[in-house]
Amino acid sequence: MGTVLQIVGSLLAVTSSAWFVARLIAPHGTTGLEATALFLATALVGLTLVWFGHTRARLRTGHRALRTLLNGYRNTALLYVAAELGLADLLASGPRSSAELARSLGAHAPSLHRVLRGLVALGVCSEERDGRFGLTALGTWLQAERPGSVRSLAILCGEERLSAWGGLLHSVMTGETAFNHVFGMSEWEHREQHPELNEYFNARLGRGTARATRAVLAAYDFSSFRTIADVGGGHGALLAAVLQAHPSVTGILFDQPHVVAGAGPHLEAAGVAARCQVVGGSFFDHMPDGADAHILKSVIHDWDDEHSVAILRNCHRDLNEHGTLLLVERVMPARVGHDPDTIWVDVHMLALTGGRERSEVEYRALFAAAGFTLTRVIPTRSPFSIIEGVRAEAKERSPADNAAVR
Repeated sequence: MGTVLQIVGSLLAVTSSAWFVARLIAPHGTTGLEATALFLATALVGLTLVWFGHTRARLRTGHRALRTLLNGYRNTALLYVAAELGLADLLASGPRSSAELARSLGAHAPSLHRVLRGLVALGVCSEERDGRFGLTALGTWLQAERPGSVRSLAILCGEERLSAWGGLLHSVMTGETAFNHVFGMSEWEHREQHPELNEYFNARLGRGTARATRAVLAAYDFSSFRTIADVGGGHGALLAAVLQAHPSVTGILFDQPHVVAGAGPHLEAAGVAARCQVVGGSFFDHMPDGADAHILKSVIHDWDDEHSVAILRNCHRDLNEHGTLLLVERVMPARVGHDPDTIWVDVHMLALTGGRERSEVEYRALFAAAGFTLTRVIPTRSPFSIIEGVRAEAKERSPADNAAVR
């Protein structure tokens, strides 16, 4: 709408100016037809100049926009340094000089000063009249203990993701995972070797799960299950919320041993540790026994079709006979404009894990290949949907038989 108004305004300005100029330069005794021709010629010249001006402005704007996009690496690097050094926490009590901060951190003062000025340019820090540096409202999101803190994300981006995305061309040319190409190992192997990054990842995963949990609980009734296994559940944020909402349900938290090793305090804090068994293992080997529902949140999108089917087949093998499979995943939209965020996550999977986001049709095919029938896709008030399935053989039973089993 703004562009249309701008064009109309330009046309009015040009025609008004052309009318004035035409009258000014028209010789005495000019006929009406001659005056009209002079006006039109003047207007045409004016419109041509305006068109060239708008075109140059658009080119300049587009050039600036692309330069801003290309320079995104600078922002990520600056935020990573701020997060890794804990600058937001050091500035929480008030402004400090770069020399004082350098002494606290054991850093090179002149270089730190230059980075702090870069953070001022980003709007994360402020520059006081006396040359000290403070923290802006935006910068407080990098404080470690602030609810919703992005500090762990900033560190993950600096330590892993920036480099992995730098290998995206390799993925495009070969179909291989960029992360593996850059680091020489998978994302999971890298974090197993770097426990501090694993902690940051699980903290970030827990926060993301917490945001989606309320929407999942509002969209799905878990009360009919006796035991729910949260497969690849990290520290158990989703499972803990389900158990809190349904006191009659028990849970099994299942993930790699080095991951679930840190789950105890989280389950204790949620008040569900007594009803939750913690099991370490690999979902490529086996699933925990005794569950009548397996829930996997943001697990299948980490893997290609071959590995995803292997995971789901293990669910089919170890899930109780009449159990239910629940995936909590994004569903790929038909067009980019319908859900751009999911498109971004899909490319992220290409770079980091070798996985992908999938459409409902693709999930239906995965379920079938693993021996499940996809029964419904339930949207939630979050980016995630609940993708429900049952054993294909159970689906073939009559409704009366299924009701009796329930």
